[in-house]
Amino acid sequence: IAQVAAEAAGAAAVAELAETLRKARDEGRMVVGLPLDAIAADHLLRDRLPVEDTDAAALRESLRLHGQRTPIEVTPVAGALPYGLISGWRRLEALKALHAETGDPRFATVQALVRRPETAADAYVAMVEENEIRVGLSQYERARVAARAAEPMRSVLFASA
Repeated sequence: IAQVAAEAAGAAAVAELAETLRKARDEGRMVVGLPLDAIAADHLLRDRLPVEDTDAAALRESLRLHGQRTPIEVTPVAGALPYGLISGWRRLEALKALHAETGDPRFATVQALVRRPETAADAYVAMVEENEIRVGLSQYERARVAARAAEPMRSVLFASA
């Protein structure tokens, strides 16, 4: 009887743990490793203008030496690629450059949080907030993304998963 009770308790604990992990993943609280080529970097109009600067070089060097410390944010999409980028464009591009340069498999994946914003505007807010925390946006960059977020969004941008 004790053995059956122990097995039942063990099975219940495993089921509870599995449910906790599933819920964390579904709520975007679990960091997952995704292949670089599974993410559409152009899913949203970026609030940053792509330029090569000393910050980009410093980011690549930091990733080379220490790995990725902060996850990017993605959302499931219905399209050619399973995920669309919300925030972390520079990290994603730096990892792509490092992987192309070195072929090192540690640069072939990106650590990400899978978010499910209710609207495209919510996704734009998340992107802008993340960049405001890191480095202030120029007035032009702010206006550019605000204009885009105000446009009517097609429902195909977001999966209903």
